[in-house]
Amino acid sequence: MKKTFILLIIILLPLNLFSQNRQNKYYNPFRFSVSAITKFVVGINDHPTDKYLFDQGIGALGELTYTLDQKAKLEISLEAGFLSTFSNSNNKVTTDNYLIPISLNLHYYFFDETFSPFIGVGVGAENFNNSSKYVFKPFIGLSNEKLKVFARYGIGNTISSSIEIGIGYSFKERPCGCFPQTR
Repeated sequence: MKKTFILLIIILLPLNLFSQNRQNKYYNPFRFSVSAITKFVVGINDHPTDKYLFDQGIGALGELTYTLDQKAKLEISLEAGFLSTFSNSNNKVTTDNYLIPISLNLHYYFFDETFSPFIGVGVGAENFNNSSKYVFKPFIGLSNEKLKVFARYGIGNTISSSIEIGIGYSFKERPCGCFPQTR
């Protein structure tokens, strides 16, 4: 039963993805965005092996987004970035290590409007100092035509938690579920 259900999803999902909005010749479900992000380690960060080795970070992310449904409420994205990290140990700030996050995200927009709040989840890996950690990131945000602001709570499997706050710019507006779209 489980295998049949998974096979059904594998067959139906591509059919749905490739059949959306065919009546609109200008429709393109892909868009690219960049984001500036800050990351703060939260909670106790003193476990000898289970911790972040920095206190905060700042950097940039690139995100390739694909709109999944015809109502433009569900999107999937792949993001990768580069963060410079800072450590506040002994009243001295050190900036010698970098964090490289990669994640797969799923966004749900509440309204098919210019201004829309959204929620989502992401799963990914963070490479820091030649070691990778896996992270689950639920998030919330607001989007407006080409801009978005968001906040995420990163829950690691073997590391402390983190809060990420960011602002992003998309090079193309989020597609609407209305027909037809104009260029």
